[in-house]
Amino acid sequence: MIIEVSKQNLSDAAFVYMCSWKESHMEICSADFIEKHDIDYMTVFLSEKIERGYKIYIKYSEDVPVGIIGINPSDEEICLLYVLPEKQGNGFGNELLRFALAKCENPYITVLDSNKKAIDFYTKHGFVPAEKQQENSGEKKIFERKYVYQKQNL
Repeated sequence: MIIEVSKQNLSDAAFVYMCSWKESHMEICSADFIEKHDIDYMTVFLSEKIERGYKIYIKYSEDVPVGIIGINPSDEEICLLYVLPEKQGNGFGNELLRFALAKCENPYITVLDSNKKAIDFYTKHGFVPAEKQQENSGEKKIFERKYVYQKQNL
């Protein structure tokens, strides 16, 4: 079941986000920086996204939260696709992405250039590179690339 994140399930979404984000950023951020991204930090972050109009959704499997995804309705950016590390490889990411794509006409995503696993996932699902951007993570410069959706093969 995929439902919109609300006050009732915000802590579930923050937990999924925290666990998954920490694992995906382990290689590029210091332990201190990762430690700052605790459940409270992630709860505030998601709350602020929702307040700014983002639609955040959470996937449950057998009443257990397993993944999240977000959509910025103003520009159709698909963001925040995170699946708990121990639940990856079970199709939850595919399901969340299909769900988000069904809500967008011209979606795009932004992925860290160093996140080869995510890049492989998105390119397999019809996203192609569009441009390179630079972002400062607070510690060092990291690079992201925008990918646009080109085909519907999900």
